Amino acid sequence: MLFGIVYLACFYMDWAPFRYYPDARKFHLRITTQDGPAILWYGWLTAAAVVSAAVALVVPRRLAERLRPGWAWAVPLIIVILLLIYERRWFV
Repeated sequence: MLFGIVYLACFYMDWAPFRYYPDARKFHLRITTQDGPAILWYGWLTAAAVVSAAVALVVPRRLAERLRPGWAWAVPLIIVILLLIYERRWFV
């Protein structure tokens, strides 16, 4: 659930720890305009995975088990709906 929340935040805020430039076949930490358009998706996935793994290591198992199973369906559904609302500009 946290992975989706962090991914959505990174996607919405246009924040990525690094960018991949396919024309130059290079990864950069900063924006480099001379290398063409960047792909931020790899950075979003990495950021979400690192944050989720860090929280998973810190949160005690007892606390994680207290979450109701319904949250496992509700949170991803809300995330998908919010992503579709944000991306509707490409389809109108």
